[in-house]
Amino acid sequence: MTEELLSPDELTDRCWAVLAAAAEDRHDDVSELLETLPWPDLVTVVCGIGAFTVGAMAGRAGLDEATARADVAAVVRRELLERLARREGPTDG
Repeated sequence: MTEELLSPDELTDRCWAVLAAAAEDRHDDVSELLETLPWPDLVTVVCGIGAFTVGAMAGRAGLDEATARADVAAVVRRELLERLARREGPTDG
């Protein structure tokens, strides 16, 4: 038996609900909004929130979406590499 997936409108509503709960630091509500989703819907909601974030960052910086996506990707990669380097510590050679 497969779980019924949300409609596009329901997915958009869920994205907004997660954003609102996160903005108000309501972690339990965020958890409840996400934990009931079947995997495909969870992926869609996470990608939707990511797309919203990139769009918001682009608007604030006056960038077009493609440039903003590239900038965000570069910042995120750099942050991940720095976190990994700190976790692994100094290397010899």
